[in-house]
Amino acid sequence: MKNTYINKYLPFVFLYFFFNSVFLPLGLLYTALLAPFFLIWLYLNQSLRPLWIFFAVTLAFACIHLWNGIDSFYYARSYVLLFTSFVFGMSVYLFLRKVNNIEAILKQLLICNFIFAVAALIALPTSLRPTFFSLGPISTGVIEVPRLKLLTYEASYYSLVMVPLVLFYYLKMLLIRVANPRLVFILVTVPLILSFSFGVLLGLALSLFFLFFSDIRLFYIHKRFPKYVILGGLLILLIFILVLQVYPDNFVFKRFANIFEGNDSSFKGRTTDSFFLAWKTADMKSILFGSGLGQIKVLGMNLFTRFYKHYYTIDSINIPNSMAETLAFYGIVGMLGRLALEMYLFFKTKVYFNYYRLSLFLFIFIYQFTGSFLHNIAEYVIWIMAFAGRFPQFDKNNVHKAPVNHPNF
Repeated sequence: MKNTYINKYLPFVFLYFFFNSVFLPLGLLYTALLAPFFLIWLYLNQSLRPLWIFFAVTLAFACIHLWNGIDSFYYARSYVLLFTSFVFGMSVYLFLRKVNNIEAILKQLLICNFIFAVAALIALPTSLRPTFFSLGPISTGVIEVPRLKLLTYEASYYSLVMVPLVLFYYLKMLLIRVANPRLVFILVTVPLILSFSFGVLLGLALSLFFLFFSDIRLFYIHKRFPKYVILGGLLILLIFILVLQVYPDNFVFKRFANIFEGNDSSFKGRTTDSFFLAWKTADMKSILFGSGLGQIKVLGMNLFTRFYKHYYTIDSINIPNSMAETLAFYGIVGMLGRLALEMYLFFKTKVYFNYYRLSLFLFIFIYQFTGSFLHNIAEYVIWIMAFAGRFPQFDKNNVHKAPVNHPNF
């Protein structure tokens, strides 16, 4: 009975994870098209109350934006996307409330994701290469590096979708004794590395770093853990020195050099440039309340052309940073309100009592300053899993009990 109960949701999970943008124009997702279906499901489960909060907040801002003047077409289009993202987020919350064994679904995702990644590698030398890989130079002076995206629209989005899966199994390996840890490590890590998203990789590293230093007991969760940390650090240092001697011009080192020298256009575009352009855009209407949803398309034409010194079309203008985009659309009030809501939910839902939820929170809190966008459902899924997920195996009290062997991963 349990497996049947879970399986009825599995097609929607796979749709979100693997096929959400297949055959659709850029920016449109099946989860958005299915918003009416999700609304009916929410209604049948008496879970529509948060919609009134959404409308109250967004329509209050809309009145201010209308007073300041907007392009109604781009505002309405962006509002619909934000609304469908919110509806999907509510549906994810309800899904987490209803499913009793989310780990079984994560296991199936892990295996299928690795199989698809292997299939993509087989297709790499063929004409299907652009279907599964993002192509093009990743930084100034760096040769073209194929980055795994599977059937999503870009590698960074694919790696962001993977984050809950990656953190779940990394923490399970680090904090709980599992069977076949080497196999699990390969299944998780290979697709993640192939996506080669610096923002996600850095966010994952920082989230795990802050997680372990938030509770020093984690370093002693297993008898040999400190030893493994030291040996792992020395191994990484040795590999770094060897690569530096043998292949100093590799694309990884080049990109890091470009980032530290301020020459990496992708990193700058997602961080400092985004906040500068967002501030300028908001200031054109109201620095307190922003320019309004979608207005960067209208107001940013001359701004982006002057800033980057090359011509932009209206549909190519965007701010690839969700916090900066919040500033552009909703101003200082919206940005501070967003941070206040995150802090309120952090303490309200007691995220700090669960290591997995805390790692998700740390990751997405950092990542929102370095990438994503306002209606990115992959980001909302991570927030919701951090605030509303039920993962008792990672509760602090359970983790610090005597570890047990699990029969499977």
